[in-house]
Amino acid sequence: MAENKFFGVYAALITPFDEKGGVDEKRLKNLVKFLISKGIDGLYVCGGTGEGLLMDIDERKKVAEIVKDEAQNKIKLIVHVGGALNTKNSIELAKHSEKIKVDAISSIPPIYYKFSFNEIFNYYYQLANLTNLPFFIYYIPATTGIFLTNEEILKFGEIKNIVGLKYTYTDFYLLQDLLLKMKGKWIAFSGPDELFLPALNMGVVGCIGSTQNVLPEIFVEIYKNFKEGNIKKAIELQKRITIAVSLLKKYGGITSWKIALKFRGIDAGYAREPFLKDLDKDRKERFKKDWKKNFPEFSEGI
Repeated sequence: MAENKFFGVYAALITPFDEKGGVDEKRLKNLVKFLISKGIDGLYVCGGTGEGLLMDIDERKKVAEIVKDEAQNKIKLIVHVGGALNTKNSIELAKHSEKIKVDAISSIPPIYYKFSFNEIFNYYYQLANLTNLPFFIYYIPATTGIFLTNEEILKFGEIKNIVGLKYTYTDFYLLQDLLLKMKGKWIAFSGPDELFLPALNMGVVGCIGSTQNVLPEIFVEIYKNFKEGNIKKAIELQKRITIAVSLLKKYGGITSWKIALKFRGIDAGYAREPFLKDLDKDRKERFKKDWKKNFPEFSEGI
């Protein structure tokens, strides 16, 4: 097997939108710059956190181009091409990703309709075969409603270019079982931010997640300490991520991640409707107070 070039901490990149709901290029570039300065290894572009499913095809291409231009090959880029309504659109995004020379592509399975396993397999087969880019399956069953057995997932190993998966699920026995059965052919990134350290213990090569936008330093330190065998330190750092995720979920998903970045002095713009653009004043003040209490050293913008 060739040496693996994908590992470490990836942010599932937030997409800043302006007040009118358009992609905000300046804010996006500033966010990419901030994350690179904090030592992350890569970005996962236009995924769920990036609101990719709320954008049209041209907007998604634009975001990928802006990120590619700003990153300047300093980090790895994986572009998510799924959730684009049909296979034709996803293929268009995949070909665009290859054209602008990102490092890999990824996709959730096709959603909404009750697609058969054969239809899901054919979707991945077509996508993976129409570019030369490494391909990561994005397995997030709680969101997509698509639960696959390991026997089914293993069949994707027959498809060229599929090199592994982003595994956003809490059953790490199934994950390790899957990786063992793939015998080194696949790698996996963990998706749940709150389970990064346990996932490392079960064989993932790194993480891809939302909270990495807000607290990249802590994730980088968890990974570093794990690799160096400082498990006690890594455990303490992981506890801080649990606190952060609980706070972010309490105050409202995508919108709260963008507000938390403002607490850090980074303007990540607004969420796209139907997400709330902002929290009401009282709720935002409570969030700010809770954040500063738990993360005083990451409250530069408060």
